[in-house]
Amino acid sequence: MVHREKIEDYFYLGIFIIAMLFALIATVRLYTSIDELIRIWFDYRYRPIFQALFSLSVLAISIYLIRERLIKR
Repeated sequence: MVHREKIEDYFYLGIFIIAMLFALIATVRLYTSIDELIRIWFDYRYRPIFQALFSLSVLAISIYLIRERLIKR
């Protein structure tokens, strides 16, 4: 028989996984929306520069968050 604490652990793990999926979807949509804003707001000559800066900043933030998460473990 499964104990109540084990069921609660599975429930909270499921909620965490669903929340992470929503966060991943929201992050992808935000990234594509900002990319579209760059296309709308900036002249075609400057788009690659702003897209490169945006991608570089996203990469730097991602590396920082991953590093912080791995160091805490």
